[in-house]
Amino acid sequence: VVIVGGGNITTRILADIRESDYLVGVDRGAYWLILNRIIPDIAIGDFDSVTAREVQIIKKQSKRMDLYPKKKNKTDMELAIAHAIGMHPKEVMIYGAVGDRLDHTMANIYLLEQLNDKGIAGAIRDESNEIRIVTSQLKVKKDARFPYVSILPVTEAVKVTLAGFAYDLSHTIIHRGQTIGISNEIREDEATIEIHSGKALIIRSRD
Repeated sequence: VVIVGGGNITTRILADIRESDYLVGVDRGAYWLILNRIIPDIAIGDFDSVTAREVQIIKKQSKRMDLYPKKKNKTDMELAIAHAIGMHPKEVMIYGAVGDRLDHTMANIYLLEQLNDKGIAGAIRDESNEIRIVTSQLKVKKDARFPYVSILPVTEAVKVTLAGFAYDLSHTIIHRGQTIGISNEIREDEATIEIHSGKALIIRSRD
C-alpha cells in the first residue's frame, strides 16, 4: 500500500510507485496524484485542503472516495492508516507525511506505531529522510540517497546491536534524550539493526 498525503512532496516519488501498488490519496494528496495522471484506488479525508472544484475532480477521478466531516477524532492520515491496516498488506509506504506543520509531522511519525503493532512494515519517506519504527530486526542496505542512519528511542530506552556500520554496538542501551545513535553510516553492503528491547525510530537521511 502506498499512501500519499498533502505534505512536502515532489514528482521524484513517482519512480517508486508500481502498477501493483494500492494507492491511497489523503486529502490534497489525492489531488496531487490525479494531477500527475495517477488514479487513486481510494481518496480519504475531509478535503479541507482543496477547493470545491478540486473535490469534484477527486470524486470523479478516484476509484473510491471516503468523505469525512471536518469535526472528527482522527486526522485524515490516521483514517488512511486504518484503511491500509484493514487490507493486511506486507508493507505500507507513506509519502507527503512531512510538512511545515510540526504537530502533523510528529503525529504522522507516531502513526507508524499502529503499523508496527500489527506486524506491518511501514515507513515515511521524502527526498531527505526515511523513517521507520522498529521493535525487532531490520536489515538495511547501503543507499546513496540516505547515507546516514540514526536511532532514537521511542520508549524510555532501547537495547540495540548494530553490525555492518561505521560504529557498531553490542547490546547497548540508549536512553531517550541521548544522542549516541545519531548519524551512523553503513560500512558494508548491508547492515543489521537488532532491537532487543524497547521501540526505536530508525531514520535514514541525507545532508
